[in-house]
Amino acid sequence: MLTSSLAAPARLTVVTSACEIFFCLSLCLALAGCASPSSIIACGGPANGGTSVPLCINPNPLLYASTTSNQILPFSISHTSGALTAVTPSGGPANSGSIANQEIFLMFADPANDQVDTYQVNGDGTLMAVSGSPFSLGAVSGGPTGILFSDEGFFYASEPNGTIVGFSATGVGSLTTAVPNSPFAAGTAPGPMTTATLSLSAPGPNALYAVDTANPSGGVLAYTIDGSGSLTPVVGSPFLALPNSEANSLLVVNSYLVVAVTSSASLTDMGKVAVLSIDPSSGALTPVPGSPFTVGNNPGALAMDSSNHLFVLNNADHTVTAFGVASNGMLTAIGTPVAAGTATGGMAADPPYLYVADTNAGNILTLSIDASTGALAPAGSTPVTSPPLELTVVSTPAI
Repeated sequence: MLTSSLAAPARLTVVTSACEIFFCLSLCLALAGCASPSSIIACGGPANGGTSVPLCINPNPLLYASTTSNQILPFSISHTSGALTAVTPSGGPANSGSIANQEIFLMFADPANDQVDTYQVNGDGTLMAVSGSPFSLGAVSGGPTGILFSDEGFFYASEPNGTIVGFSATGVGSLTTAVPNSPFAAGTAPGPMTTATLSLSAPGPNALYAVDTANPSGGVLAYTIDGSGSLTPVVGSPFLALPNSEANSLLVVNSYLVVAVTSSASLTDMGKVAVLSIDPSSGALTPVPGSPFTVGNNPGALAMDSSNHLFVLNNADHTVTAFGVASNGMLTAIGTPVAAGTATGGMAADPPYLYVADTNAGNILTLSIDASTGALAPAGSTPVTSPPLELTVVSTPAI
């Protein structure tokens, strides 16, 4: 059994350890103290008696957008309509193409300075810079190209010079020391990354995957993560996603890795989505039957909801394709692709809504998700003060 570190944000989380209980109570009190009356973080014990385990609920999920300017745009999300209400923006890096979430902390890649800017999410959705931010990753020109937090408390950044750097993450949004043996060799130009937790019944090494954007065979770099955060290449890495193609993005769905690739072999059929089965012991990748699956032209951002519905943004067509993901990893198209303005940016799901960044038009588009079928339908558009690039949803506290 595998789990994805990019699963849809939970609205209700139960914490069980003494440490988690203390942190949850402290976090709830801190967030409630800075929340407005309409943005309350509720904590309480379980219903009908039972074990005294606190529950933390955030009734007001928040959407954040990086932009082409030095602004980060926060929004509150309406439960009833999915509508976005702007919250006071924050200064931040321009052209941030990657966002990492660590509970109530957000990190934004700063490609102009090879660093990351870190913020704490306040109860009202505003952002507060973490002490010591921004954190330098070195001096690589044009990096980082992708950033993420692993569930084990490590931070990773892919660099355009063919390396991935790793740091220990403190849990309060700051980076401390580099993990042993960092930086790690990572193909030619690693880009977006994701992680998966391998066998839960017999815990083994965790896995990190990154697309090698300069690999002409849609290469996916695969590593195991040891207890210190060090990366070791999986035997057989890099794995082929699709010959004569460029891998653009990737996402873990259940026990499968989904990779959006653009074919360089055809001018009329430029888009595929490869689905690779993850070996629960080694982390090795194997294409599932029927892979790759056809999508629109130049697929980019990927997103999923909590009901095994996968969404793919087709950059050249400006449409979003929806798929159902079967237990064997095979994809079944849901309806026809839905128009998404002139969108080429990121996507973020907060079911029953999907948000799409239309950088060209300076809008964030809202699509409704049918909970049973996964079908998409237009549900509104929000003009923003600066063209949006990447999107993420925060449901605090996410413990």
